[in-house]
Amino acid sequence: MDVYVRQLEPGEEAAFLTSVRVPFLDPATDDPAERNADARWIAHMETDRAWVAEADGRFVANACIYSMDLTLPAFPDRPSPVAAMSGVSAVGVHPTHRRRGLLRRLMAKMLEDGRNRGEAIAGLLASESVIYGRFGFGHATTAAELAIDSHRSAFVAATAELDLRLIDTDEARNVLPKLFDEARRSRAGEPSRSDVFWADYLDDRASQRRDAAAMFVAVCDGGFVVYRSRGENIMRGDRIAVVIEELLGNTPEVEAGLWRFVLDLDLIGRVTAKHRPVDEPVRWRLADPRHLRVVGLDDRLYVRVLDVPAAFEARGYRREGRLVVDVVPPSDQLDGQADAVPGRWVLEAGPDGASCRAARPGESADLRLGVSELGTLYLGGFPASVLAAAGRIDELRSGSLDVADGLLATTPAPLTVTGF
Repeated sequence: MDVYVRQLEPGEEAAFLTSVRVPFLDPATDDPAERNADARWIAHMETDRAWVAEADGRFVANACIYSMDLTLPAFPDRPSPVAAMSGVSAVGVHPTHRRRGLLRRLMAKMLEDGRNRGEAIAGLLASESVIYGRFGFGHATTAAELAIDSHRSAFVAATAELDLRLIDTDEARNVLPKLFDEARRSRAGEPSRSDVFWADYLDDRASQRRDAAAMFVAVCDGGFVVYRSRGENIMRGDRIAVVIEELLGNTPEVEAGLWRFVLDLDLIGRVTAKHRPVDEPVRWRLADPRHLRVVGLDDRLYVRVLDVPAAFEARGYRREGRLVVDVVPPSDQLDGQADAVPGRWVLEAGPDGASCRAARPGESADLRLGVSELGTLYLGGFPASVLAAAGRIDELRSGSLDVADGLLATTPAPLTVTGF
């Protein structure tokens, strides 16, 4: 039976959503809240950035792109710049049609679309991390899940006083987007959030709570924290567990004050914080840092460079350096794709700006790496020397790894909280 891969047409959004649910084992329900969320998602879908595989009049695979931007490493003393990104999402093949090349055909459509629109990078969150390296996506950000007993959370020094107030989710729809957009410019790796994202997030449906209570939202000038409680019996003397869903401030001082607010809540015991940076500074505020435990690490954003000069000229650099890299094609080159990323590139960059161009004859390479490794290095979260130690990068000129580590590293470490 022939299978056709094509762009979605207006009016097919509901069928697309039904198709997406199949590979993710997420059948539709009659819950009115879930149906309303589906309707909102359908109404705002970018049909010209969605593709399906069709067999015998049925959708058997699907993928789409969200038009987003991403915060990039910053120049010294400046906010993180942003660059347009193809936000790859809803990628799945029905179990009846696996191993027929449908994923690579869908990926070819998406990468071509991003290039044609002038987007220098594509990004995705991988349900299975082993899948996307062959298409040139590299693991670029990691998030930690942290836990601490509130009774072991004393700080070495007092934090700044924050003028905090609790708001309901209706008010949060008006307040949080602006706070988020300001605060996300302090760290690389964070995608933009659409109005639909915020509406869905603040719906706070039962399916989003994972057996926890409804969300609390506390805001201040420069930041916010979203947290939930879990169901211990306080009348029996149990301490309540609290989950920090999101804590974001535009300075480390604001974030420290938000941490202190949650840790000082009455009646609580264990506090768990999701999607925290791997260089979480609050550890160093604790009188006894041992009690802040890393209970999980998640790979988050995978980056695929689509346009080398545009991508590397868009981000900031804290040191000066010159690097010549040979980029070899990914293992799956997607037949018919005009992939301009493989080749030899010269990057000259510093705190005042960057230039990136194709190498001239006679300019020898310092490093050899794949397209996925280029994506891993792009946001500065992983040193080139570590990838070389793992056999993922070849040093062709002695000392080049030190140059790459100094040139491409970014502080603070990149982080991706936003799902898409």
